[in-house]
Amino acid sequence: MERDTAGRHPQVRTELARLVRDTARRLTDHPFYRGLADGTLPEAALAHFLQQDHWHVLPAYAAAHARCAAVAAGHPHALLLSRMGTGTAEDAERRQERVRRWGEDLELPLADGAPALLPTTLGYTAFLGAAPARSLPAGAGAVLPAAWLFLLVTDELLTRCVPGSRYATVIEEWHPGDTYRGLVDVFLGAVEEIAAECSPAGRRELVTSARHAAYFEWAHVNAAWRQETWPF
Repeated sequence: MERDTAGRHPQVRTELARLVRDTARRLTDHPFYRGLADGTLPEAALAHFLQQDHWHVLPAYAAAHARCAAVAAGHPHALLLSRMGTGTAEDAERRQERVRRWGEDLELPLADGAPALLPTTLGYTAFLGAAPARSLPAGAGAVLPAAWLFLLVTDELLTRCVPGSRYATVIEEWHPGDTYRGLVDVFLGAVEEIAAECSPAGRRELVTSARHAAYFEWAHVNAAWRQETWPF
């Protein structure tokens, strides 16, 4: 007999879509991304973001997927989460090489070796590590927004990019392509199914975790714009 989950658990996609699309709008309207699109973003701000993101956030994001897979052992989506964790870890290494190339081409002020872990990044990576330890819904909620936002924001950057501007090549290479678009849709479907299996409290935990992840995504970009450092 097919379970009737629609009445007890309204589709989480609609609620998450509102959150993620609102966050994407706030991000693309942020001076960091406006400056990236028209080429006026300070090199130090871009270097800050790329280093914190590719050396710290992405590896923590990969580990969060792996932890979700461990929590989901025996669950139909455990293999998907495991593969996403492995793929993200491998992608982080490729992106680091690409950042080094951009650094040479654009004379970005990159650190020698691994960059220091800065305050907002520390908070974000700690959140990504802690969420799967609470529950599978909390972990799934924590990792979904970054993937979805990356797609929406890079889509918008392609639209807004000023042809021939300083970072036009960065924007073009940054976009993950249509294969990634399909992966995000598959992942969103998996998160919907996880939510459908939850109690009302578990569903609330998933949505709350996604909201906190969206806040951290904005804070991550804002920290780069401010070129955040430790106070002493």
